[in-house]
Amino acid sequence: TAREWTVTRRLRVTNQGTYTSNYYINGDPCTLTELHEQLQRFRVYPEGYNVVLQGDVTSIISMNSRERREIIDELAGVASFDRKINQAMEKLEVVREREERFRMVEQELIGQRDRLAQDRLKAEKYQRLKAELHTRNEWEAVLVWQQQQRQVNALRQLIQQDAEAIQQFGVQARQLEATLQTTAEELAGLNARVKALGEDEHIALQSQLATQEAELRQLQRQQQALTTASQGTAANLRQGQIDRQEQQQVLARLADEIQVLQQGELVTFTRQQEAAQSALTAKREATSAIASASQAWVEEQTQRRRQIEDLFCTLEPQRTEQVRLQERVSQLTQQITELTSSVQDLTQQMDGAATSDAEGAAAAGSEAAIQHLAQGLADAEQELKLQQETQQRLLQEQRQKQRELDKLEAQTQAIKESQGTQATQILIDSGLPGICGLVAQLGRVDPRFQLALEIAAGGRLGYLVVENDQVASQGIALLKQRRAGRATFLPLNAIRVPKINRIPDWKRPDGLLDYAVDLIDCDDRYRKVFEFVFGSTAVYETLQAARGNLGQQRMVTLDGELLETSGAMTGGSLSKQRGRLHFGTVEAGESEEALALRDRLAEIDQILSRCEQRIAAARAAVKAASDALLEARQQHRAQELPAGPKTIAAVAATASPGRSAVGAIASRVDHGPKPLGRARRSVARTRSRAAGPTRCPRRPRTIANPQ
Repeated sequence: TAREWTVTRRLRVTNQGTYTSNYYINGDPCTLTELHEQLQRFRVYPEGYNVVLQGDVTSIISMNSRERREIIDELAGVASFDRKINQAMEKLEVVREREERFRMVEQELIGQRDRLAQDRLKAEKYQRLKAELHTRNEWEAVLVWQQQQRQVNALRQLIQQDAEAIQQFGVQARQLEATLQTTAEELAGLNARVKALGEDEHIALQSQLATQEAELRQLQRQQQALTTASQGTAANLRQGQIDRQEQQQVLARLADEIQVLQQGELVTFTRQQEAAQSALTAKREATSAIASASQAWVEEQTQRRRQIEDLFCTLEPQRTEQVRLQERVSQLTQQITELTSSVQDLTQQMDGAATSDAEGAAAAGSEAAIQHLAQGLADAEQELKLQQETQQRLLQEQRQKQRELDKLEAQTQAIKESQGTQATQILIDSGLPGICGLVAQLGRVDPRFQLALEIAAGGRLGYLVVENDQVASQGIALLKQRRAGRATFLPLNAIRVPKINRIPDWKRPDGLLDYAVDLIDCDDRYRKVFEFVFGSTAVYETLQAARGNLGQQRMVTLDGELLETSGAMTGGSLSKQRGRLHFGTVEAGESEEALALRDRLAEIDQILSRCEQRIAAARAAVKAASDALLEARQQHRAQELPAGPKTIAAVAATASPGRSAVGAIASRVDHGPKPLGRARRSVARTRSRAAGPTRCPRRPRTIANPQ
């Protein structure tokens, strides 16, 4: 049963004058690609024809093999797959470019991650020190409270001892009063007895009385001293009571503060500590995941580098093959020239033939010459195709090498920015007066010690030496104005040199060659600069010799191992692209990989220029051979075939004897269900469709019986 199949296109015009298209198949939305695929299933082509017009067969016969191949591919449906392959290759190239860009972004993110990891370590250290400080403050408050409690107890004991002493002094005072009263009574009795006794006894009693009066005065002085001591003790007791009250108040206040800390801030700090601990655990897990991903990325980069080395190994045989192909091109060019001269000779012979026998012989020779020319044309086209494929391969390799070189240059630029040489170069080029140069430019060193001193100096080789701090201030203002980055300045008038503790010659350990600052050859005015850069760094011959003095001084070995006074040791293998400054230079030279890429790109440019010349020569040769072949075929048809209409099969068979492709075209034109349209217009439209998708007709079409 017949059914209708409807294609619809709707346009939506915007206010800016542009429009968008929506496509529908039987009312269902679809894309333009899906619509074209559905039309091709029904043998309907947007740019095709189903009628063979006058002159189409002749134009098909006169086409070259490439144009015929394009028509055959279009009829067989292979061209659509070729277009899809080209679109897929273009998308693949875009994906590769995006992958390279994302890889560079990944490098930047990895560097940012490392910087953030350092910031995280600093933040964790700050939080840890802050918590430790808070804990120690709390312990300090507790210890102060305990010390004050001990002082209170000591004062209490002192007060108790003073009270006991006062009681003892009171007992002694009462005893002395009783003794005085008793002595006074005895004195009164003795006075009465003196009156009754004689002179001798009176004198003895007076002496005894004087003795007792002296003892009485001594006892009075003791009583006065005891009274004074009692008053001082009472004053100390009152002061102790006052101090006791103040200590009790301080103790109560500290108890309140401790209670507040235990109930409020201590709970808060405990919770914060738990939250920080959980966050730290999460950060450590994330860091472990990032580290594993980084390890996988490093392994992938190593594998790709090995693949690049394998490709370099396979490059040499290809170069040998290229030389052989160049020789083959030269031979084919010479052969095409000979064939062209042969065609011209045959044309002259065919024009000069008079008799039918001569015409038959000329026709036979012309047919052989046509086959020879056709074979030469096919060889020339094959050689042209080979040269074009070689050109495409070289162009692809050139793009790949250029991307690798751009990546290395970007890494070199990043290294320059990290060293500060880019900003310092801008300052030097600006002509600012008072700039002496980089530290690396102001000193010279023996090549034997160059590696050791460069490692010991590190990033300080990129510092900029200026005359005074005013020049440094002007340089900083210039960098801010131009947004050219940051730089470190060493003003000669303000540089402060650390004290260098030198070991006496008689105590020098084995393996110590000299101090780094003594191995630099420079002007005397820059001597302080290098003393600031190297300090008391000592140069040892081997790592084994330097290990004996680890932690006593800063040391560096001839192989580049660096030993700090803190005990840290840095060493290992040095990569080919170290990216550090060298003495006497502003920047490190290019790596061997970058130089190899530049040499290969220059070689590819030379090969491409020669390849373009050969392609131009091959195209000219193909055109000349094609014209000669076409002319020979026309003369051959004029000699052999009678005048009148020719069938398509006869023309095709005569035009290219022995070629099955042309016979297939003729058979398809005579008997196939799908006649050919305009050949040359179809080729042009095929090329336009390869460049982009064709447009759908603007009006909806209704197709009956598509099957």
